[in-house]
Amino acid sequence: MFTNAVLSNTCGLAAGVFWLFAYVAIIRRGFKDRSLAMPMVALSANISWEAIFSFIYIPPNKLIHYSSIIWFCFDLPIALQCFLYGANNSQPKFIQKNFRLFFLASIAISFLILVRFIYDFNDKKGAYSGYGINLMMSILFVGMLIQRDGILGQSIYIALCKWLGTFFAFFASFFGSAIDINATFNIHALLTEIISNQTYLLKSTVKVLYPIIFMIDVLYIVLLYRQLRNNKLNPWTRL
Repeated sequence: MFTNAVLSNTCGLAAGVFWLFAYVAIIRRGFKDRSLAMPMVALSANISWEAIFSFIYIPPNKLIHYSSIIWFCFDLPIALQCFLYGANNSQPKFIQKNFRLFFLASIAISFLILVRFIYDFNDKKGAYSGYGINLMMSILFVGMLIQRDGILGQSIYIALCKWLGTFFAFFASFFGSAIDINATFNIHALLTEIISNQTYLLKSTVKVLYPIIFMIDVLYIVLLYRQLRNNKLNPWTRL
């Protein structure tokens, strides 16, 4: 019988793999389209979170720590894309002219807020801050699609991997907090445990944030799929 720890680590590994695929797809699509493939504010918060959990607040879970280091390294070429192409996707001339300065300021602000938030709320595994950033990222990806009114820097594989990465991350949190779930492993037990559990990784805040993230990610997948079809492109051949 699988233990909670095994299930949590398996889901955590799956989350890391899907997010890694998402990063690779973002990097590939961004350089191919010569466009920033992740919204600038989301990138700023993301790279700050990963730097914090890679080098400042070392998580007790080695999987989270090593994953953070890997993700941080993959964020660097995305940051390079932001410097190279970010201004091209900004409409107002003032923002285009000062885009790199805005990006650096965005990173500095994100880093300072996250460092204090993680310390003040004792978020040493990054659950609250991580899901908060994830929600912001999901909203900004939809906004990016609407604002650009096109598919530059975007692919269905980025959308799917991002969605699946967060899906498995939630269940990694769930199994990491569940109490004797294997004793009554069924749908009713799962739902009851998810609703009633109030441990760190499954506080009400997380249980509110995740369904919203899930729905917005599905919305982004549907909207992007329709946009690709409207552009007479096969979503599954556009890597």
